[in-house]
Amino acid sequence: MAAHPGCVSVDAGQVVLRSRRGTELGRAFQEVVADAAQLPDATALDGELVVWEEGRLAFERLQDRLARRGARAARAATEWPVHCVAFDPLRLSGADTTLLP
Repeated sequence: MAAHPGCVSVDAGQVVLRSRRGTELGRAFQEVVADAAQLPDATALDGELVVWEEGRLAFERLQDRLARRGARAARAATEWPVHCVAFDPLRLSGADTTLLP
């Protein structure tokens, strides 16, 4: 496995990044939270968190990033930035999109 599944949501201006099991991940991946803040309010996306290194997915870097918080997370974000690859919109601007083809 080369990525970490999760969901990012924006509600009332608050961004929440969660793992598939519901663990809050925003403190470890502040760059993803900052990018998601640009999404419309009342939006939720399902996707994968990935780290690219030398043209390949680097799961070990993602695992390392999970363990970091605060200043350590910020430093790691410059070295191994995490990207959210969204593949399924669950809600867009408040509209449930789960039943759309």
